[in-house]
Amino acid sequence: MKTLSVNVPFRFAFSLHWELSFKPYLKFIEAQIEESDNIIYKAYLQSIASVLHTNPELLKPIKDWSILNPFTDLIDLIHLNHISYQGSNHLYAIGTPSSPMKFFSYSKEFKKLISDVDGNLKLRLHDSFVNEEYTRRLYMDILYKCYGVKDILQHSSQTLLRLTDNDEGFKRHYHFVTNNQFVDINYSGALPALNEEWIEYAKGNIESIKEIKNQLPLAGFGLEGFILFTIKDETISESVNELRENVATMHTMSRKEAYLRIKNNTLSLLQNSTLEVGFLPLIDINKKIFYHKSFNYTSILFKVLQKQLTTAELNDFLGRFIEMCSISQEYPIHIFQHKNEEVKLELATYLIEEGIKSFTIIPVFHQQDLIGVIELASTVEEKISLDDVRKIESAMPMYSEFIVYQTNKLHEQMESFIMHNYTAIQSVVEWKFNEVAWHTMQKAPNAKLPDISFKELTPFYGAVDIKNSSIERQKAIRKDSEKNLKKLEEFLSKYGDTETTSQEHLSNWQDSLEESLADEQELNLRLFIEKASQDLLENYPDVDIEFSNEEELSYEQSLFSINNALKEVLDVQEQKLKKLIPVYFDKFRTDGWEYTIYAGQSLSPDIHITPEMIVSVKKWELETMLHMGLVASAMHKKVIYKLETTQLILANTSPLDIRFRADEHRFDVEGSYSIRYEVIKKRIDKVYIRDTHERLTQPGKIAIVYLYSNEMDAYMNLIDEYIQQGLLEEKIEQLELEDVQGVVGLKAIRVAMKMSKQ
Repeated sequence: MKTLSVNVPFRFAFSLHWELSFKPYLKFIEAQIEESDNIIYKAYLQSIASVLHTNPELLKPIKDWSILNPFTDLIDLIHLNHISYQGSNHLYAIGTPSSPMKFFSYSKEFKKLISDVDGNLKLRLHDSFVNEEYTRRLYMDILYKCYGVKDILQHSSQTLLRLTDNDEGFKRHYHFVTNNQFVDINYSGALPALNEEWIEYAKGNIESIKEIKNQLPLAGFGLEGFILFTIKDETISESVNELRENVATMHTMSRKEAYLRIKNNTLSLLQNSTLEVGFLPLIDINKKIFYHKSFNYTSILFKVLQKQLTTAELNDFLGRFIEMCSISQEYPIHIFQHKNEEVKLELATYLIEEGIKSFTIIPVFHQQDLIGVIELASTVEEKISLDDVRKIESAMPMYSEFIVYQTNKLHEQMESFIMHNYTAIQSVVEWKFNEVAWHTMQKAPNAKLPDISFKELTPFYGAVDIKNSSIERQKAIRKDSEKNLKKLEEFLSKYGDTETTSQEHLSNWQDSLEESLADEQELNLRLFIEKASQDLLENYPDVDIEFSNEEELSYEQSLFSINNALKEVLDVQEQKLKKLIPVYFDKFRTDGWEYTIYAGQSLSPDIHITPEMIVSVKKWELETMLHMGLVASAMHKKVIYKLETTQLILANTSPLDIRFRADEHRFDVEGSYSIRYEVIKKRIDKVYIRDTHERLTQPGKIAIVYLYSNEMDAYMNLIDEYIQQGLLEEKIEQLELEDVQGVVGLKAIRVAMKMSKQ
């Protein structure tokens, strides 16, 4: 077979010297001969060893791979003995991960998937891959094979690369897995003395190689032998992981970007190029569901109906459609099946006109309320399978969270609209709107309002965030699962198995809980408990078998209580600030609370704004961060989940302009510098300290981010005052931050609060 070479288009840690050789394989065969008591098997192994001994050129470093051509039988035996058969799509190869990667044996499927016509890697490197994984793998192998450290190497097969492919219209995920049991590692010279830090790094107890002062001299090591490669399709598990990540971070995106990411994750999960997916959040206004055009891009149903019906007709049909979803005994609801129902028949007619021949509705519930539906559509008849529905169901908690978020964002926009249009043009700018309105009315009826803007304002921004809120929520869900499994065990022990819920299933999950569950397993466990609950209720309707989500409710109550306490502090502080200086003040809730403040002469022409008044805002920021941090800490006595907060301030002395956007009824920044300031605001909450894996924001500390040192003068003086008052610790950390997209040169100071002063 012709040697396959594949160029990798990215810088990778293939820095060690590789030599192809069959010498390590011969060692393995001879060890097997020594250990085996089976005469036939031993003879078989000896025949392989004989081939290698009589061809010593295979036991030396092989430069010219063409010398392998006469040994196809030997290579086939290696393949058959050591690579598990994967069926018709057998993705395997044997070779070395040098640069370029080279393979002397491989399947046609492997070559087709991994290499393009020019010999370059066809698949793309997954975003989550980092060289740190490969470096840690090298440490594990070297410590195991050269130093005899046995307790760090779990198995010889490990993922070398994570790759993706978008050729089918959705993203496929592949793991490039290696088995390196036929590899020897050699060192030129005396082997360096073992360093305990190397072992800790290999075990994962040290996060980054950069934290090790005396690193392994990797350049002195060489590898000899060959590696067995297989490619595994991990599309489903990776799609669920990406879905989870996008749901966890959707508050950092626009509504449309969040939708597109969730949609693409779902298409990858389904792996069906004929399917289209949509999401229809239900907007409840005064206990009635309404159509809202902002969901036309998320909902297949809305896209279809808005072409066929007026808004009034659409709202009427939507009411009947939701009623059908709420009371239907069918799950999921297949629109093109059992069309004797009036709503189904009417909807099928509209869908057919748009070329849709299969349409399935999966209702989404939150706390027993219908909050939306997931839509699956196809232009091919009967193309939506039960397997497609089950894949959606396996990730239902995340879809529920996504739809709740979408509806909450729209309700927030509505509240903002009401505030801006009826009660809440903030008093500090009301004079400007009155002035513009009066002058405009003098010109002509219905004249267009000119732009309303305020120049040369000093911006202030701060955020108090709940640390690791998603992780804590998952811990709560897991505790509930453990308790519910215990209840289920007691019930099955007393009443016995049902047709679909057995002691065996239960034991398997209990065994899994003894170890750390993967995220996908956590979802499957929740689904198992929910289905078991329904099954037992059907079989034993008179027995009390209620399962609990007590821990999850405790977490949500803890989060609610802490955020309420933080809001009370911020409300009081807002009123206090407005007595010091006229400001435009916006606050909004994320996982915690954020504020944006603008102050300057153009906001208040009748009051002279002095530099001392601007400094008073900075003092207010530090005071507010202290109060909010201390109050959050004090709440630990009152809540079950001791959630911690981080405190962040963005220092900026350069003025910017804001303009009222009449189309969105809100103020927005104006000009390139102002936009850059907004970019910094969106990036700094998750920024890392340069050359580390440590987040800037930490519980119990106040972090202040800045670009230019003069921006910190007033803050440093105020911090010194608070240190003298015993409110802050004396140590002030001066930090450089990693570059973020569009911004370089960020710095920060960080100082700890004295919690005893609460």
